[in-house]
Amino acid sequence: MNKRVTRQFGRRTMLQAAGMASVGILSGTQAARSANASIDIVHFFSGADHPMELVIKAFNAKNLGVTAVSRQEGTTYEAITQKAMAGIAAGRPPAVMTTGWKLASFAKHTLGAQDIRQFGADGKAVLDNYKEPVVKMVTVDNAVMGIPWALSTPVLYINLDHWKAAGLDPQAIPATVEDLYAKLPVLQQKVNKPALCYEVNEWEPQAFIQNAGGDVLDANGKPVMDSAAAVYGMQKFVEAKTKGLWKPIGLSEMLTAFQAGALSTMVTSSARLSGVKAQSAFEIKLAKMPGLEGKPRRMNSGGNFLSILARNKEQQAAALQFLKFCATAEAMKLWLATGYLNTTNHDLPIPPGQEPAYAQLADGLTPETVWPGARGLEALKAHIDWISRIVNGSASVADGLKGSKDAVAKLLA
Repeated sequence: MNKRVTRQFGRRTMLQAAGMASVGILSGTQAARSANASIDIVHFFSGADHPMELVIKAFNAKNLGVTAVSRQEGTTYEAITQKAMAGIAAGRPPAVMTTGWKLASFAKHTLGAQDIRQFGADGKAVLDNYKEPVVKMVTVDNAVMGIPWALSTPVLYINLDHWKAAGLDPQAIPATVEDLYAKLPVLQQKVNKPALCYEVNEWEPQAFIQNAGGDVLDANGKPVMDSAAAVYGMQKFVEAKTKGLWKPIGLSEMLTAFQAGALSTMVTSSARLSGVKAQSAFEIKLAKMPGLEGKPRRMNSGGNFLSILARNKEQQAAALQFLKFCATAEAMKLWLATGYLNTTNHDLPIPPGQEPAYAQLADGLTPETVWPGARGLEALKAHIDWISRIVNGSASVADGLKGSKDAVAKLLA
């Protein structure tokens, strides 16, 4: 069983690039084939103007003998992974897939993701563009499962119009959950809108568990999410619901409500900022996700890597051409419009409004939980199911986390 990476990394460490020799790696590159090759790029990003689509279009404009075909096959990592499994079983794997970092081990053991280093000098040229700590995050059993494409972290989104209308100081943004929960009743009463919404998944609870001093899995991949520290963190997570400050709804409903001005604050991925801004008619302030009073902050990251799942050698060569372009400053500049953080050694400006996310990165981030082994996807789903039971009140925090531990331990045994 692979060991989960627990090393923290910050912006200062990540910016210590070993030179820029990898800039311009497409220069002089031969086309992958004499005849045009077509490769599927599987992802879950919607919209013709989404940066993923812009990156694909920019690559195709290079006329390198490879045509990248965009395929949105779901709205979550779990959904597109299940479809990829069906394609693999039918002998039609996608050439490239956006794979959640949490599924890095699963990608190796079940999806058959290719080690980028097997492509020799070309593979090394791609990886040289990325910061060493994020490359380690996609390394499983000494195999690099893809390029670290997307890096995000959970942050607090504030409808600043609501905040000001409630008489709250825009410069006094809560640094702790306790301070946030104290301010939200004022916000709710003055504005007469729901005050807060969290995502109901495994990612945001991980932040609460870690900020309380616990872990979901230990360094050996064993479930430890029922520790006393983890229970305390989850209790702080659901406290907002018990106080009437949070009415759990689905992610799409949450985003729609916030964008419509029907929700005052929410915690979600920093990568959603550009999309949320585009659909909102009010001023938005991003802030670091509040920590827990008296506890050291230990925030997590999230995101995805681009993995090569193609089995055919020509498809693999064509897929590598696409990854080479993704590793350039040109592609990363397009991609950063999403709100994801810069994973490369390219010195690119921080997009406006993303300063708190980069500040959180500078403080140090851990990887999101990597679910190991061939049944990692099932274990992830089992854990999310128990989190949902805790949130909806059908299980207590202690019983729910114990239930998750037992279910996950059985699947990962």
